[in-house]
Amino acid sequence: MAAIFGFRGRTREKRTPRQKTGQAGERAAERFLKKHGHRILARNVTYRQGEVDLVAQEKRTGTICFVEVRSRHLDGDACVEPEATITAAKRRRVISAAKTFLAQRRATDRPVRFDVVTVRFAADALGKADIRHFPAAFDATGKLT
Repeated sequence: MAAIFGFRGRTREKRTPRQKTGQAGERAAERFLKKHGHRILARNVTYRQGEVDLVAQEKRTGTICFVEVRSRHLDGDACVEPEATITAAKRRRVISAAKTFLAQRRATDRPVRFDVVTVRFAADALGKADIRHFPAAFDATGKLT
């Protein structure tokens, strides 16, 4: 009977290995930030002009942190550090999305920071990770700090 109504045979959307790594990296970054005094306000904030992986608030200072997460497998072929893959165009898109996020919440007067979190997984698993946090990796103009 279930097959008649189309319930049977539905499959989940298949994710590529790259998407799985990215999703696992974002989860690992979120746990890391929580452990280090941040409260997660939003995940995968997407607007027409850009996207932010995580929006967090530093509990100690109240600073709103827009976080770009970069994930990689340590398979020996990776010659570029994950943090080096954030281009000027990507920084502009993150900043644009952050401005929209703040405007929608009437929070444009809040202190803001743009962070990068890199997550490096062992080649054989998505479990154990080397996580690095770069607070204030770039400013509101997109300039690297």
